[in-house]
Amino acid sequence: MLLERTYPPAVRKLAQQLRLWRTNPQRKRRIPEGLWGAAARLARTYGVSRISRALTLSYRDLRRHARGARARRTRRPSQPTFIQLPAPALSTAVDQHGTLEVVQGSGSRLILRLPDAKPDELLALVQVFLDHP
Repeated sequence: MLLERTYPPAVRKLAQQLRLWRTNPQRKRRIPEGLWGAAARLARTYGVSRISRALTLSYRDLRRHARGARARRTRRPSQPTFIQLPAPALSTAVDQHGTLEVVQGSGSRLILRLPDAKPDELLALVQVFLDHP
């Protein structure tokens, strides 16, 4: 048999379990979640197409099960939060105006429009922003 020669033992074992489940006259209509879970793990390792053919499962259903387990493990992105930072006392000796904008890789943005601020005075605010996740 082709399955015996070309597939790893785990795939052959699951194929045998599915054959037994399919031939059981008292089986329920749906494939048990335990069998789907094992098939999904194999699909993530060996590919959905290959495993769906070997186990004679629907490609779409197996892909959905394989993706579903992965989707549950991913973390949802956190919502942006507003952070109010205390402003340090700024000297008024410098006559410079400007805007400083800092953007983190996550998309968080800090825009400072502080007239008469020295760059070294803004450093403390920028450091607090960058240290916040």
